[in-house]
Order: sequence, then C-alpha cells, then structure tokens
Amino acid sequence: MEAVQHQPIQWPEPPVVGTNPVYLCPPIWSHEDRYNGQPIIPNVILGPYHLVRKPEFIQESQISYVICIRDPSERLFLREMPLPGVEFCFLDVPADVNKSNIIPYFNQVNQLLSQAIEQGRITLLCCSDGIDKSASFMSAFLMSAYELTAPNAITFVQNRRYCATPSPQGYRIKLLEYELLCSAQKSTGGAMSPGEAKSSRRREDDEMVEDLAPGAARPIATAVGAASKRRTLRP
Repeated sequence: MEAVQHQPIQWPEPPVVGTNPVYLCPPIWSHEDRYNGQPIIPNVILGPYHLVRKPEFIQESQISYVICIRDPSERLFLREMPLPGVEFCFLDVPADVNKSNIIPYFNQVNQLLSQAIEQGRITLLCCSDGIDKSASFMSAFLMSAYELTAPNAITFVQNRRYCATPSPQGYRIKLLEYELLCSAQKSTGGAMSPGEAKSSRRREDDEMVEDLAPGAARPIATAVGAASKRRTLRP
C-alpha cells in the first residue's frame, strides 16, 4: 500500500506592519474546525491543546514546539505528552484575568514566539480550547511584532481561526491596555511600564487639547528540551 501523501501547510502571509484597518474576511468555516489548528502566520499554528494528543497532526505539521497557556486549575489535564522531538512550554496565567496584570505574560510569549520563528521552528500556540487565552496571546504578538491595534490584531486572527474570541470582560480589555503600552514603546523607542504608558497617553491627550482652537470640540478620552523536558513560566 502506498503511503498517503500529505499536503504541505499553506502558510498565510503575515500582516503588513501597521496595517489599519484589518477587515473581517471570515474563512470557510464549520463547527468542527474549532477542534483543528489553523496557521496564523508562517510557523505559528493556533488551536486547542488536545491536538498534542494527535501524533499524526504533530508529525504532519512538523511541530517541534508547543506553547500552552493555562490557568492553575488546568494543570492536571493540560500537561506534557510523550512526543519525541517536541518541546513543551507551559505558561500559568491567573484565572481572574480582569484583576491581574497580564502584560508581563504577553511579553514572555512574544519573546518565545520570536525566538522560535527566528529558528525556523513550527510552533503550536494553544490553550484548552484555542478560543480565548491562546487567541489573545496570538493577538498580543501581532500587536508587538507588526504594530497592529488590538481590534485589528483580533480581526487578523479571526480571519484565520474564526472562533477566536478574546473574552470581552477579560482578555479583550487587557489587549486594549497592551495597545497603549505598544504605542508608547514605539513613540519612545524603548521599554515602558504599563503605568508609564498610561501617563504618556494622558500627556498626548492633554497636548492635543491644548492645540485645539478656542471653542473647538474636545476629544473624549477614550519547557526547554525534548519531550522528556518541559518548563513552566511565571513572570
């Protein structure tokens, strides 16, 4: 019997730096597609964690690196699988996203993804369902690497994985906060804390108001190693 020939992954083009706006162009999508993984940019696949339990998918996709975003309650069932040649990295994020500082976690994953892409490795970025946590971290990477706004980054991800939905009262708010930080870092050309970013944005708004003519409308402020090794990251 002849071996089945699998089609190589059709990697989508990455976004153009600073693209605005990114229009929603949903792919042909079915409910079952949420259980699969979709390539978002070259060498990065986004999907649910259960894909690591499918050795044929890992092999066909040539995945050698798995970054899993989980909260502490998920440690028992989101854990390393015996996959030779595949490295696992687990990032434990607070369950109460809205009351936590998530930005340091965004920065950690951005660094890991950048390193993997530079090394030519194919990465599976995942969480329990590939809808909220990992989709949000994928969006944060696009914001940092390609200077997209939070809405544009989310839309770009949804154009490839239509079910990607950062939680409105959780990660979506954090991505909007991260947008301020990315914008401030771009304008200053260096690192800046979230507090400094907000202060910088306030100064810009104040300057904008001062420049307006009298009577004009005012703006409304709006784990390293093979499968036998892994690592769990914390900020």
